[in-house]
Amino acid sequence: MQNIILLVLFALTMELSAQDSDSIVWSIEPEYSSINEESKGENVLGIFHQEKYEYFYTAEEGLLMNHTTHKKFRLNNDEAIDRFNKISVALDDVMAVVDVKARTIKANGQAIEFDKDNIREMTDVESGNSYKIFAIDGIEVGDEVEYYVVRKMYARNFGRHFFQFDFPLKRASFEIICPNTLVYDIRGYNGFCNGTVSQLDGERSRYVCEGTLIPAIKSEKFSYVNPRRQRIEYRLDYNYSHDTAQKLTWDDAAKGVYRSTYMTAKSKSIDKWMDLLQVEGNTDEEKVRYVEAFLKKQIYVETFNVDAFSDLDFVLENKVTGSRGIVKVYANIFKRLGIEHQLVLTSERDNVKFDGSFQSWNYLDQYLIYLPKLNQYIDPSNAGYRLGEVNGKLTATDALFIVPVQVGDSETAMGEIKYIPATPYDHNYDNMLIDMRVDVDNDQVRMMTERGLKGLSGGFFIHFYRMMDEEQQQNTLKQMTATQGSNPTFHKLFVRDSSELAHLKDAEFLVHSDYSSTSFLERAGSKLLLNIGEAIGSQVEMYFEEDRHSKAENDFNRMYYREINLHVPVGFKIVNPEAGKLNVFEKKDGEKIFGFESNYTYSHQTYKIVIEEYYKHIFVDEDSFEGFKKVVNAAADFNKVVLILEEE
Repeated sequence: MQNIILLVLFALTMELSAQDSDSIVWSIEPEYSSINEESKGENVLGIFHQEKYEYFYTAEEGLLMNHTTHKKFRLNNDEAIDRFNKISVALDDVMAVVDVKARTIKANGQAIEFDKDNIREMTDVESGNSYKIFAIDGIEVGDEVEYYVVRKMYARNFGRHFFQFDFPLKRASFEIICPNTLVYDIRGYNGFCNGTVSQLDGERSRYVCEGTLIPAIKSEKFSYVNPRRQRIEYRLDYNYSHDTAQKLTWDDAAKGVYRSTYMTAKSKSIDKWMDLLQVEGNTDEEKVRYVEAFLKKQIYVETFNVDAFSDLDFVLENKVTGSRGIVKVYANIFKRLGIEHQLVLTSERDNVKFDGSFQSWNYLDQYLIYLPKLNQYIDPSNAGYRLGEVNGKLTATDALFIVPVQVGDSETAMGEIKYIPATPYDHNYDNMLIDMRVDVDNDQVRMMTERGLKGLSGGFFIHFYRMMDEEQQQNTLKQMTATQGSNPTFHKLFVRDSSELAHLKDAEFLVHSDYSSTSFLERAGSKLLLNIGEAIGSQVEMYFEEDRHSKAENDFNRMYYREINLHVPVGFKIVNPEAGKLNVFEKKDGEKIFGFESNYTYSHQTYKIVIEEYYKHIFVDEDSFEGFKKVVNAAADFNKVVLILEEE
């Protein structure tokens, strides 16, 4: 198959550098790689992947680096070609593109290299970004594609590179070449080796770590892919051209964050915010809730940061900021109100696990605010969460806490690594009270449901719902109900402000639905088959997990209470009422930690099922995995419960 591979570079300029990438191997006569028969069956095979940093000083610009990315792939089918026919290389903070090479290598050793004179420039109309497109003609199934890009950049003190993908990789390496006054620490994760150092010459050091035969990583239920991938983290540890002290520690990070958050805030700017807020409340909690509600209604938080977003006057005037800017607003308001608080920085568990023993500021990705007296957190950037509710992936993990310190008349901070506990399971629920009535004449079921959501299970969504127009609100509610039955005819569908019903009293998002559907009922001769298990909505399953390579992990702890009241039609009886009984649970240290417990009662024309499902632990250890899997599958099995109704 003929095709074109596009190397898309987000850049405007290319230039030559005085620094030579002396260890880059770009063979004049490249070899077609030798691979085993098993590898020929892979869609894609990574031959090698190299990331290399070469640091150097210039009198004009200080410490710079050339970052080289060098990759080679075997593309074994059309799907692989379709996937790799556009290779995008991000050039964030790039000063210039030093060099680019790319080519296709045929099985006979013939190489087709792209022509640097044949470069097309494109501009994205919406974003205004310019691109340089490098095209290689003549790609066929079984060809190898090799390319490298050298980018001139300002030196980085921290970084991360992944070397495991959804295809196998034969060889990977990470390398730093730097002046020997700089000392780096490189740590490998998930089987990738740590860095080793050697003297390259009298003035330079060489750090390298390598991996071979890295298997493809696969997606597994209740497990995040990214944290399991082989990777390296690196950080600058010492700079002996300055002094002998360790550099860029957690304390240094804490001091820097504290200084940029509080010490750059002007008193008059804070005065303006206080005048606007007119904070109400007697207790710290009341004041915190007032401030949070006000800011999340008035200020839009972008997903990026620019310098202006840290200017309190700019944010006040424009009502927009970024994650750092909104933290600065909260922090200075709380400080003025005398509310004790600590800034917190961590990483989301689904990306990487925060490693407090390795002082890389790359982990300092997401902000929270901790209120020690309330022992609760605020997620300042998320418009839906309120005090005590934060992204579950920012809990059950370590974090850097910025602890204020008073030294004489001076303010500063120290960094402490502490654990952010997950919220208890009963703080997050999705509960349903369901009333089912069978319409025998029309072969349909009337469903009346009161559904209450709290916390991370969906309670926070009420804040987004209130910002929607009426049409959007109705579409949202219909989508929520669609999981219970197909092609429903709605009679009523609305959101309640509150409920006095048991199991719903503290729900934050309350939905009442009343609809009819034919999807729950089937006929088998004179019998009626009622798919009562579908009333709770579709459930995830883990039936095929024998070849699993990872432990299970939940987003957050949670529970579900479902109460189904079925009005058995007059003249009919349930033949198999015991089908509603299903009890599966897993214990640890004598306590039930995961469970799906369904029980029933049947009296006259009333059949009632009560289900309690719960997940009390975030992490599922190896000894508990089989039990956890059985609980998850029990919920999926309940979906298949069918009651048989026959005439009396």
